[in-house]
Amino acid sequence: MSCLITLLFIIKAKFRRKSFRKMFHQLSLLLFILLLNDFIILNIKCWSLSGIYPKLQRPELVCDNDNCINGFCVGELCVCHFGWRGSSCDQCGGRIRMNSTFGYITDGRGNYSSDLQCIWLIDSETNNATIRLQIDYFETECSWDHLYVFDGDSIQSPMLAVLSGSLINDKRYSYRLAEITAKSGRVYIYFYSDAAYNMSGFNITFSIDSCPRNCSNHGVCVGDRCTCDADYKGQACDQPICPNDCSGHGICDRTEHKCICNYGYIGIDCNQIKYEGYWSLITTTNQPDGRALHQAIIYDDQMFIIGGEYFNHNEHFLIKYDMKQKKWDNLFKHPSHHHHHHHHNNIPDDRFGHSVIVFNHTIYLYGGILRNGHIVSELWTYNINNNVWHLQSETKSLTNSEFCCPIASMGHTATLINNIMIIIFGYNPTYGYLNHVQNYNIDTNEWKLVKTTGASVKGGFGHTSTYDHITRFIYVFGGYHSSSFADNVLVDFLYSYDPKKESWMLLSPSNQPRYLHSASLMNGLLLIFGGNGHNLTDENTSTTCFSPHFLAYDISCDTWTTLENPILTNTYDTTMIGRYGHSSIVYEDSLYVFGGFNGFMHNKLIRFIPGNCSNLETMNDCHTKKIGTKCIWNKEKRLCQSYNQIKYSFKNCDENLRVNFTELCQKQFICSTCLRNSYDCVWCGDQCTYQKCNTQTKPKELLSIKDVPQSSFLKSINDAKMCESRDVHISNCDKMHNCHSCQSEHYCSWQRDRKCVSMMYEKWSEIKLDSMNLADKLQVSCSSPCHTRTTCVNCTQGSCMWCSSQQRCIESNAYSIIYPIGQCMEWTTHPHKCSVISCSDIQTCDACMKNPQCGWCDDGSGTGAGTCMAGSLRGPNNSSRTNSCPEWYFTSCPKCQCNGHSQCRFPGLCDQPCQHNTEGTNCEHCRPTYYGNPINGGICLPCSCNGHGDFCNSETGQCSCTTKGIIGHNCDKCDERDYVGNPQDLNGSCYYNLSTSYTYTFNMSKPDDLFYTRINFINTPLSPEIDIEFSVQCQDSAMVNISVGSSSNSSMIVIRRLYEGMRCGNIKLRFAYTDLGIKNATFLVNVYSFHTPFLLQISFSQHRNIDILHFFLTFSGCFLTLLIIAAMLWKIKQRYELYVRRQQLFVELEQMASRPFAGVVVQVNNNKDSIISNPSPIALEPCSNGKAAILTLLIQLPTGNQSVPQPGQTGITLASALVTLGNVSSSSLEQNCRKEEKEKNNVQKSMTNSIKITDNNSTYSAGV
Repeated sequence: MSCLITLLFIIKAKFRRKSFRKMFHQLSLLLFILLLNDFIILNIKCWSLSGIYPKLQRPELVCDNDNCINGFCVGELCVCHFGWRGSSCDQCGGRIRMNSTFGYITDGRGNYSSDLQCIWLIDSETNNATIRLQIDYFETECSWDHLYVFDGDSIQSPMLAVLSGSLINDKRYSYRLAEITAKSGRVYIYFYSDAAYNMSGFNITFSIDSCPRNCSNHGVCVGDRCTCDADYKGQACDQPICPNDCSGHGICDRTEHKCICNYGYIGIDCNQIKYEGYWSLITTTNQPDGRALHQAIIYDDQMFIIGGEYFNHNEHFLIKYDMKQKKWDNLFKHPSHHHHHHHHNNIPDDRFGHSVIVFNHTIYLYGGILRNGHIVSELWTYNINNNVWHLQSETKSLTNSEFCCPIASMGHTATLINNIMIIIFGYNPTYGYLNHVQNYNIDTNEWKLVKTTGASVKGGFGHTSTYDHITRFIYVFGGYHSSSFADNVLVDFLYSYDPKKESWMLLSPSNQPRYLHSASLMNGLLLIFGGNGHNLTDENTSTTCFSPHFLAYDISCDTWTTLENPILTNTYDTTMIGRYGHSSIVYEDSLYVFGGFNGFMHNKLIRFIPGNCSNLETMNDCHTKKIGTKCIWNKEKRLCQSYNQIKYSFKNCDENLRVNFTELCQKQFICSTCLRNSYDCVWCGDQCTYQKCNTQTKPKELLSIKDVPQSSFLKSINDAKMCESRDVHISNCDKMHNCHSCQSEHYCSWQRDRKCVSMMYEKWSEIKLDSMNLADKLQVSCSSPCHTRTTCVNCTQGSCMWCSSQQRCIESNAYSIIYPIGQCMEWTTHPHKCSVISCSDIQTCDACMKNPQCGWCDDGSGTGAGTCMAGSLRGPNNSSRTNSCPEWYFTSCPKCQCNGHSQCRFPGLCDQPCQHNTEGTNCEHCRPTYYGNPINGGICLPCSCNGHGDFCNSETGQCSCTTKGIIGHNCDKCDERDYVGNPQDLNGSCYYNLSTSYTYTFNMSKPDDLFYTRINFINTPLSPEIDIEFSVQCQDSAMVNISVGSSSNSSMIVIRRLYEGMRCGNIKLRFAYTDLGIKNATFLVNVYSFHTPFLLQISFSQHRNIDILHFFLTFSGCFLTLLIIAAMLWKIKQRYELYVRRQQLFVELEQMASRPFAGVVVQVNNNKDSIISNPSPIALEPCSNGKAAILTLLIQLPTGNQSVPQPGQTGITLASALVTLGNVSSSSLEQNCRKEEKEKNNVQKSMTNSIKITDNNSTYSAGV
């Protein structure tokens, strides 16, 4: 039966994407009949959830064998094979063992799940059998989701590959992956997907003791070797002896089985023009194993390879290659399996992320990360002549700051200039990404932390630094930079560093970000090869994850070009050449590249020979051909010459290759960075523009300042020395995304939003404001660095990431630099996952099988109890445990999984009832009224609730109290806010303290009220000599007891029961104090036997009898008192108003009397028609407040129907009035505008220094 199930799985998995339905239906029908027969015999009605078939789920549709991909149907249920899950058994989710001679491995249908672990063990059951894996389809998230392949039966076996990224898919098939070959007879495959992103997964075919690639259909397989057809060769018969018929540039030599190329052509198919530059594979002897993240230097005719990462930890730390003899030699090798920080025979520990230089036949090695995770500041020297290592332990530091040189770092670069080793950037576990430059003087053995000037640059990890002896600059390109506290980003920045002036400058970016690439300077070009260019998941291609791109930066022109991707001309190897973590050196005008990682560790040496400029005959070819060297057209000689032959290369720059400087200038927000670059930018107040200022605007921070002269904003800044020092401080703080690094600068402050801000303010120079520093008390204290946290729980409580396979805590934005080749096989940032990361913490066999390190040791009791241990197919890793393990399970679980609380008479079915107070299909739960963790032999304890509850949380034991107001883990205390009592006393409880004369409503409908069946109340009357009225109203059925008692020391003593067992509806009772017979009586009310949701209203009240006579007298007295007070206030108000009027009159008279005197001459005639009906004033004297004025008019007196006034009278008089000053209404203005204007002019003409009035030949004077 098991063989038939396996056969069905293989056929179905292999052809799941093809339409072989007929064959599959027949096999499915046969299998179903046999299984149904077994079920009838065994009379099994259900299957265990964690037994033989651990995943039993109800599918969305009715189950049939077509929908049940990796399982079979039982009625409507899909029973999954071990290691598969999902409603259709179409997703991997555990450990799968395969022992057929051929088969198919896949993650499942559609995209794989997030936070997924799947394991396959291919077992040939024959030692030393050859197992071949062919990758047919592969697409995972680059650098985060990995497929690990081991040559053996566990993760302790030799590693063959760590695959990640989009390597082969339906859209892009640029390369083929090398066939993976295991020779131990077993292959262990582990796939891990993190919790962030998922993709379409992979398909892998395997075969045992078969021929490579099935001889590519160009030969016959005999045993495990191919006999090729006449026109093919190679182990897999995949190499035509004359590809493409030699491309028409050569002849096919069938005797030698190769093309003989014509002059000027090269390659296995003669398709490469030799003088245009080409790549080739170097054939060497004593080939070392592959490695990455190492360092390489050239000394005389020898290339030294130091350190790095290897798949297996028994490689040589230092190897060298003889460039003349083409031979490798191993120099130093560490003892295997060392993981602690100690030196063996005075040899540096294995490491990567270090740097090396060579000076006076001595190699200097600095920093790096050791295999145990420690990042060090060690400085080692290796004497090439004496073959001796030495640790430089006594070095001096010239820097007096928190950053004391040398700084422990990894991922930095080292460059030698004269006798100075310059260390640029890197990563430190405490301070994060470093923005610093360190100098080490070899002669004086002194370290110095450089205070750089110029452009504000951000440091990082995985960049390259290359020194140009002509410009005398160090060129720093690419790398991984931190972009925030928890994130990072790849960059395409190119900096130049002047070691003499200690100054930075920005150059043109490449528009192709990458890190862990190689950079070498040759013939005027900075050659960049490979690297990891994965920045965004939606650009998850093999060319970005393992870049094959070959870039060239023209130093003299500040331009970038992309050269042809490398193709090895002398080999049939068409596997992907892209990689990162490799090294490159220049030797005799050729570029040599060694090692690197692209899922496989490379161990081959390849060489690039640049083209020959002299073979380019036209000026156009000389300027446009990309041959890997800088060519210049000599107009005088009409020749194309190389950069080394002619030095005026600046006259031969292609302007079309230049980037958009306008856009680059706009991205600069710091004055010094704006001016220290090759973009020709100018600084305009607070913005950077190309060549000139666009607008004459104020800086943003000074928009509200009026005192700054406009000339300050119109002048652009072209010299970086004129930039404010405040900009440098702000820039330095902005670059720090780590609390410890931020607070290492006194003017920076780490904020609670995890940002570093500058607290130094220097305003515009004319404003003359002093700078201000942040007080120390405002600084946020930094938590302990991630690398100091040694447990998963402690690590994940902070903003850190725990790697379970390495047992190491790192910063969350440092994963890509600490584990660049997938060294971390599982990580988490959540504390709840810590319990299933280590084998010893796992308590179930099913969870144990999802961890690639673990296996299950059954105790032999037949109950499913056991221990999860680290091990392999052969048994636990610890030999002593192997002997003490009765039954070892590595690719399946015991048939009986009852957690030690029952046994199985039928496979996968626990006998019921379970023992030890447990229940469940697998006895995995505690019975009601018990709590604990019964998994894997755990015990269940009875709930302890002090008689105030029956049920408790099955895991924690937290009691569900039945009386409202009683709280606590064991229902052992009262809610102190409103309740009194002591539930721990005999018959004790908690009572809600009711106040007299208030109505209380209790609505028990919340989820926390689910278990309440009782509530108690207590009331002490305000006055013992007044009757008590009691009312209670219940929405649903309940019972009520009412008692009288007393309270003492939080205890309630019942003296007499008044009512007992009353049904609670709408109850209203009155208790006469004379009937109680108890002084200072306290009422106790119990409402019980209800079920939530429940609504209750309750109240106690006391009311005195009213004395009518006393009430009337009191009311009358109060009313009369209020009436008298009102009359008095009215009198006071009248007197006050009179006083105010008098005071106002005095003011008016005072103002009139204080007017100045003047004279006005008025001519009076007897013509009545000339009398002005609306006269203009002759004087208008404003008051001091400007709101009122004194108006003076000349008025004709009545004459008593006489034509002239009475003798002795003038007939006219002066009149004055106090008026308000205001606007004249529009209607009045329209009626009198012209008339008033004319009259005003007449009056103004008559005004003189005195008033003279003439009538009947008489003249009078009057004072105004």
